Amino acid sequence: MLKSALRSIKDDFSRALFYWLTFVLTSMFMFLFFNLTYSDMVGVTFINSRNDIATFTSVLVISICMIVIFFANDFYVKKKSKELAVQLVCGGTYLQIALYLLFQTGFLFFLAIPFGIGLALLFIPIINHILITFFNSQSLLYVQWNAIVSTAVIVIFEIFWCTFLNLGYAYRSSIKALMNDEKTVIRLVLPSFLQINLKIKQRISMFMFFVPLVLFYLYGDDSNSILFFSIIGMIGLYGWIDSVVIPFLNYLIQHKYANQHIRVVYLGFLRNDILMMKKNIILLIVSAILLLSILVSCINQPMEEILAIISFVVINVLLSLAVMFKLTTEIVSRKKHFYSLGRIGYIKEDQKKIIQKEIWSLYGFISGVSLFYIINIFIVLLIYHSFHIYLIVYMIIIFIVPLLFCGLISQIYYQHLIFKEKL
Repeated sequence: MLKSALRSIKDDFSRALFYWLTFVLTSMFMFLFFNLTYSDMVGVTFINSRNDIATFTSVLVISICMIVIFFANDFYVKKKSKELAVQLVCGGTYLQIALYLLFQTGFLFFLAIPFGIGLALLFIPIINHILITFFNSQSLLYVQWNAIVSTAVIVIFEIFWCTFLNLGYAYRSSIKALMNDEKTVIRLVLPSFLQINLKIKQRISMFMFFVPLVLFYLYGDDSNSILFFSIIGMIGLYGWIDSVVIPFLNYLIQHKYANQHIRVVYLGFLRNDILMMKKNIILLIVSAILLLSILVSCINQPMEEILAIISFVVINVLLSLAVMFKLTTEIVSRKKHFYSLGRIGYIKEDQKKIIQKEIWSLYGFISGVSLFYIINIFIVLLIYHSFHIYLIVYMIIIFIVPLLFCGLISQIYYQHLIFKEKL
């Protein structure tokens, strides 16, 4: 069992590498974060904390880290369904499958922890330099060794929880479903009298998405109002994707670009990607807005301010990775589609164009929708809260660079996966 688990890691090295990098980054960020929050400068204890803002920020960041590990686990394990099916056919028990999955995740975790903590230790002098240079702080950050324990406990708990979910997935699925990688989709069908006309949905969702942008400028002096209006806007965005964006893409595919074979294919893939990414987009924007609201409430408090900025960096990097992991999970199933495209006349150059246009249209959509909201919030903060323009530019760069980097990695992985047998 142990040999087969190691062999599986070797055979599926690219996905194992992504999974390992997730453990490295999450352990690095959590260790850094715990060092900062446990320090005397901030004073988070999670029991009798003397800093409610820092405690809330810490819980938020830890929760996001756990969500990202869950997404990475889904990327890594769910595409191993054929391996699980083969083991069940060969007489393997569910306990053996649990040990098989647990050994793989545990092995990658124990390889990742030293790298993560080592990177975090390298970043501590950088944070101290920022504290002295930009915040004129007399207090410095020192290593809190109990942060290692906290980081390890959280990640180990997540590993066991993910293994339990994976075992439940294998237990609920038949061998045929695992072998064919079938997905179970549960749809909620409302009674006819509760169903809303498409045009009404479009108007309601667009109203909820755009009106909060106006309200930002009217009530921008209250950070709680910004957060409340943003949540309304994100509910509107969720409906706007279903009622406006997807029908528009359908129109382009069926009518405007029906005779342009490359556009039809990449727009079809893009439509599926956007539908799949709805929750990730909402989580990305809401998390950014929530941390901006926290940042507003702790201006002129150096340690809380640096904690909010670091949290903004951590969450944007990790949620960008979550987008990449979810996309690459879907990409794995695209090989058969590209094989069919090759059979009907799409040459390799056409397929490369399809991949490139799909990837950058998706990441462009995510970046555009996110920045549309976030830049308006920055303008309001600049007007009402005297934010420095350099801080706003810095925060925008922090937000956009991880998405661009993940887009580049997604494109490279996509092309490698589709064309690796031809190279």
